Amino acid sequence: MDDPIIVDIAQKLNKEPAQVLLRWSLQRGFVPLVRSSNPTRIKSNAAVFDFELDEDDVNRLNGLDQGAEGAISWNPVDVE
Repeated sequence: MDDPIIVDIAQKLNKEPAQVLLRWSLQRGFVPLVRSSNPTRIKSNAAVFDFELDEDDVNRLNGLDQGAEGAISWNPVDVE
């Protein structure tokens, strides 16, 4: 969450880094499974439908993917 690219995009959009990553997931067609017991975080996680990432931001986030080398588990980006 503290990657400079994620932080930069979050600041530009006045959003939290987690919101940026959730929005990226949605725009890529993924279904993120979020969970929290913190009411503030629950509201934040749901507040991702009032903005979109532009093509440049999506490309910057896509560039963070390290493929199979960076995955700690199954990675939906690695389609066979």
